[in-house]
Amino acid sequence: MLHSRFTVRAAAVAALGGAVVVGAPALAITAPIDVQPTPLGCQGGVATVQSLTHTDNDGIEPDDLLFVVNEQGRSGPDVNWINITTGETGADRMTPTEEILNAPAVLVEPEGGVVLSAVWGPYENATGENCFLLPGIDVTELAGEPDD
Repeated sequence: MLHSRFTVRAAAVAALGGAVVVGAPALAITAPIDVQPTPLGCQGGVATVQSLTHTDNDGIEPDDLLFVVNEQGRSGPDVNWINITTGETGADRMTPTEEILNAPAVLVEPEGGVVLSAVWGPYENATGENCFLLPGIDVTELAGEPDD
């Protein structure tokens, strides 16, 4: 049951971002994500969501992608991703991270290729308001690990 729900989510991510991938491959940039999530139900909103790669920070491996909400939120949104090059998919939830001043963050490991990600779901912002984030979309091209 979980596997099929996950497959449906991955397909939804692909459908939501399909127009971005087909229509604007030049948008494959990092920080901030290409289309920010839209918060519902909270007046304070949500800070900018960023995606960082090895190009942005040497501490990130070449085939990894770090997502961060730029505020001290208490619980973070979900990140679903699909590597369009390899077909691999994944899902993670952002959590407050001491290394990044208690900002919600998650490191995903999609390997090299073009990665389409959606940041969405329930989120408690820095002022303690509960929000629901409509999907924000990110398209990133990861170089991957160099061959040995």
